[in-house]
Amino acid sequence: MPRVLVVSLRGQYNHLIKRRLTEVGAEADMLDYTMVTREKLEEYDCVVYGGGPFRIPQDAEKLAQVLDLLREPPRPTLGICLSLHLMIHAHGGRVGPAEHPEFGGVEIEVLDEDLLFRGLPRRFFVWESHNDEVKVVPEGFRVIARSQTCPVQAVVHERLPLYGVQFHPEVQHTQHGHKLFQNFLEACKR
Repeated sequence: MPRVLVVSLRGQYNHLIKRRLTEVGAEADMLDYTMVTREKLEEYDCVVYGGGPFRIPQDAEKLAQVLDLLREPPRPTLGICLSLHLMIHAHGGRVGPAEHPEFGGVEIEVLDEDLLFRGLPRRFFVWESHNDEVKVVPEGFRVIARSQTCPVQAVVHERLPLYGVQFHPEVQHTQHGHKLFQNFLEACKR
């Protein structure tokens, strides 16, 4: 049973992330982002960073510790919503206000199933809750999903064990969210 640390960035769905991971067979713990260290991350098989109320780049200084951990993650890492933005910012990309903020159900298109989308349909509905989006994808990242109004719905890093999604797979309204978490747990076993 993989051990997963959920890092709370004080978003409304962080407890759901922990619950969904438990439902798909992980042993999950949760810590506030202010308590997380590299040594703590190394105690787990993988890490999931949740969403939260912060905005990037405005709040980057408050989240400097998380940004440092995302630059060279010691374990496979999944970033959800705000955490995708942190991941992108940490590697030199750019995040900014979305031209079309997304709230509620949105259909995404999978461009490359990679690990996260393995065995999932090429199009399905996900739950969104964001005003900001990725504007510039940094070198080393590959976009693996998009929507009609948001060109970066999911990314994977080519070298580091980093995965990021703009949407919320932990929310019941996201189709195949459980399967996405199961797929991510495969990275925890490597």
